[in-house]
Amino acid sequence: MNASAWYDGRLHVRLAGALAAVSAACGRLGGTAVAPDTAVSWWRSLRDQTDAFFSVSDDDLARGDCLWRLSVPATAAPVRLPGRQLIEWHGAERWWRTAADRREVRAAAALAGGHATLMRGADKSGGAFTPLSDVLMRIHHGLKQAFDPARIFNPGRLYAEL
Repeated sequence: MNASAWYDGRLHVRLAGALAAVSAACGRLGGTAVAPDTAVSWWRSLRDQTDAFFSVSDDDLARGDCLWRLSVPATAAPVRLPGRQLIEWHGAERWWRTAADRREVRAAAALAGGHATLMRGADKSGGAFTPLSDVLMRIHHGLKQAFDPARIFNPGRLYAEL
């Protein structure tokens, strides 16, 4: 299995390898094969985030709808949030279209053992990235000092303090 995604109640699986192995796996897994051109287009739309799921209109933003990317262990339990979900990377990347408060989204990601990044939203006052603990922020400061002592590379890009 080369890739997997769960979206709109359907599991999508991309297989790769020797033709005999892929054919045998298809026979065991069942399901419906998709034409190669259709499959390439669909998987590319996930990779490039051009699928309609990722499109957040001005009207969506006005309603408070946001696009979040949650990075969690692949074996994490389902994340409970209102809205729509698309799951990739064998369960480790969970995209959410939700109007839930950023604290709720980040708490849900933390409960699952991961973190959340705001990809698209009208209110970015809480930052796009999950706030770092004091220990991790000290490590980031040390790395920044070691590799960019003049602080010329993307100052404040990830976190205002850096």
